[in-house]
Amino acid sequence: MELTNKKTVLVLLCFRPVLAICVASAPITASATIPPPISQPPTAVPSDPQIKSLCAKTEYPDLCLTTIAPFFNGKTDIASVVEMLIKAGTEQTKQANATATKMAADPKYADDPKTISGLKGCYEMYDDALDNMQNAMDAIPVHDIGTIETMVSAAITDYGTCDDGFTRQPNPVPDGVSPMVDINENLQNIGSIILAITDLLH
Repeated sequence: MELTNKKTVLVLLCFRPVLAICVASAPITASATIPPPISQPPTAVPSDPQIKSLCAKTEYPDLCLTTIAPFFNGKTDIASVVEMLIKAGTEQTKQANATATKMAADPKYADDPKTISGLKGCYEMYDDALDNMQNAMDAIPVHDIGTIETMVSAAITDYGTCDDGFTRQPNPVPDGVSPMVDINENLQNIGSIILAITDLLH
């Protein structure tokens, strides 16, 4: 009987304010999973006066701010902002490439070789755009402004070439408009923002 009372006391102690100690000392089993931290977009970007000032010099200031936000590293000098924007353009180009690849595998396009061909042309253009973006990135440390502008302009052309693959065809889908047109317009606008801010490096 005395042994039973001692067990009861031990159990009660673990439910007193020292519960955290009991839990902390418990072994972690293989089934216990810790969710990865959720990455939150920085809230400081839109309110940073330097970033706002630079984005205001572009044709798409709001897009500029939202594009920079996930890549904002606290630096506000022009070269760093250009680097952040190129990183953003690169990531969104990768997403566009994945979208085009997924669409090309969609059964609804199985009997539409022209659309399949256009989508394959798109991810070839996206691959080329990624190379151009990387060349632009590599030119930042050496302050080669001409190369940055040339490579970003080439990427913008790649996005347009993707859309061109769906025009001037019999029975285009739909009415000669690329199914990637909205994505490409956004990518071209980001490219325009990069060029506008790169121009400030002169």
